[in-house]
Amino acid sequence: MNLSLAEMARRLTELEARVPEALSQGLAAAAAAMEQAARAKAVESAAAAGITEAARVNALRDSIGHTVKGLEAAIGSNANQAVVQELGSAQTPPHPFLGAVANEQADVVQKSVGDAVTAVLEGRPINSTVSAHT
Repeated sequence: MNLSLAEMARRLTELEARVPEALSQGLAAAAAAMEQAARAKAVESAAAAGITEAARVNALRDSIGHTVKGLEAAIGSNANQAVVQELGSAQTPPHPFLGAVANEQADVVQKSVGDAVTAVLEGRPINSTVSAHT
């Protein structure tokens, strides 16, 4: 395929415009996978802390969510119990789950973002789903 310099410049400009969106979509897929992994890990953490009351465990699990804005993602909880689980208290040792998931899922984030950018560079649609590796 012979491309003129003008055509090559046009294609590169198109790619330049699509890469940030690909990065964001890859990050969003990874954040969703991390949320699911954090919910599962929260249940394990609660069990390790001796919390057996289903309502408390379910409330902790259901409090976990994620947000994505551009190239930044956050996975966390709005529950006070999550802070105690993650960091501990004077009466309770820590049983971290959010930090553990972040460490465990680092490769998932890298692969998801990399796959999205690769798809754009190859002219393929971006696959917006990622399998969590827990």
